[in-house]
Amino acid sequence: MRYAEEEGVFIVQLGRFRGQIEVEDTPYWVTSFDALDGTVRLTDQSEEPLAVASLGFDEDGVLRCRVKERFSARFERGAQAELLQAIHQDSTVNWLQLAGKRVQLPF
Repeated sequence: MRYAEEEGVFIVQLGRFRGQIEVEDTPYWVTSFDALDGTVRLTDQSEEPLAVASLGFDEDGVLRCRVKERFSARFERGAQAELLQAIHQDSTVNWLQLAGKRVQLPF
């Protein structure tokens, strides 16, 4: 699956055959979180820095964040557990230690 910029749709391509798909929830899932370098790994095998300001919980209590600058991604259980274990709290402020920096969480 990939996003076709020129058409503004997600497509699946197998060889020369391709088809447009409709994404009902999120096009990407966070499969792992690495606090040492502050990155997330996605279902398309790409890695990118965690967009901390975009972190939040959905109505099911699942963490979500923004990826690829515009798409929502849900955390898989293991990745959510990795991130939650890295949260620290000072009085009423929640923060993460990411890549040697202390970053305040939006929740």
